[in-house]
Amino acid sequence: MKIPLYRHNYRGGHQVELLQSGEPFFAAVEKVIDKALHFIHLHTYLIDEDETGLRIINSLIRASERGVRTYLLLDAFGTKYLSKELLDRIEGSGIFFRFYSPTLVTRGFQLSLRLHSKVVLADGDTAVIGGLNFADRYHGTASKRAWLDFAVLVRGPECIQLLAVVKRLWNKTFLASKEKARETIQSTPYYDENVKIRILVNNWYRNKMEILKSYRSAIRHAESGILIFASYFLPGRNERRLLKNASQRGVDITIVLAAESDAPMFDRATHFLYDFILKNRIRIFEYLPSNLHAKVATIDGKWSTVGSYNINHVSDYGSIEINAGIYDEPFARHFETVLRNIIRDDCREVTFDEFNRRNTWFSRFAGWLSYQMIRLVTRIMYQLVSRKKRSG
Repeated sequence: MKIPLYRHNYRGGHQVELLQSGEPFFAAVEKVIDKALHFIHLHTYLIDEDETGLRIINSLIRASERGVRTYLLLDAFGTKYLSKELLDRIEGSGIFFRFYSPTLVTRGFQLSLRLHSKVVLADGDTAVIGGLNFADRYHGTASKRAWLDFAVLVRGPECIQLLAVVKRLWNKTFLASKEKARETIQSTPYYDENVKIRILVNNWYRNKMEILKSYRSAIRHAESGILIFASYFLPGRNERRLLKNASQRGVDITIVLAAESDAPMFDRATHFLYDFILKNRIRIFEYLPSNLHAKVATIDGKWSTVGSYNINHVSDYGSIEINAGIYDEPFARHFETVLRNIIRDDCREVTFDEFNRRNTWFSRFAGWLSYQMIRLVTRIMYQLVSRKKRSG
């Protein structure tokens, strides 16, 4: 029997800790940076110039000033409002810093492959991989709940593969020799927890669709349960078919979405799919306390995925994404318990009756229009990146 993709090439020997948005996440990232001895890579879509963003930037500056070779790669569209004073301070500290893909980016528009991954890697043996950007809204306050999202703190041999990935993203053509990342790691400690993981990358430009394929494989082979938390949920035709088939063979499927999203067009387009989802006996819950920014899943209490990848074609064809695929029953059971508790305490279920009450002709039209607009944009994105691949 052929091994499903979502179980293939997973490496053991890891220690993995689940992190949730809020102070514990940012404290863990700061600790990883502060304990680094040799080098740090931080790649993210967005850092805000607020208390939380400055906290992480200050920790990178401290690392650079004590002699740690520090690389900071920010997406040119996601992080486009940093002040000149802060940028000068970053570069003046000795941090190797640049924006990813500034071509065709203005303050209100972008049309090129985006760096959407969120990764911190220290010394080639410790990494944080997740979906959180570095901003106050992911930290929260005493009166305002943090945006819900997750990450994992990973120690072990797969960090060597992650180092190869982040170096490839950093070492662009024509980068000055002194700025190139040349770090190598031959081995890392083998941890007794022996959690099996695999670094998964989506980069359409490089013909890597590992996260998408892992989702498809895991859903195709699911036997008992699928639990998905999705911030910008707009599955393609193939993914909808796989979910429908899984439901028809008796798999219990639950999808948790945002009650109110920071991306209204995506929100309306997702609501356009509610009819399909509910008709196929898939349960929908909406997260209430704050924006849901998570992009995670557990399947059959065995496999989990955590990272920056959204189930939509923007992540497939317009973004660079990195997830940790985790094939480990104790971790998956613990993660599922955390997610089920959130559903119990902080979510409401959307029933057919409620959906029909709020599904007016205007909302149906707005959903259809938003869905078609996003499809059009992703097709344009697909063609542009395909042309770049052919010309390259």
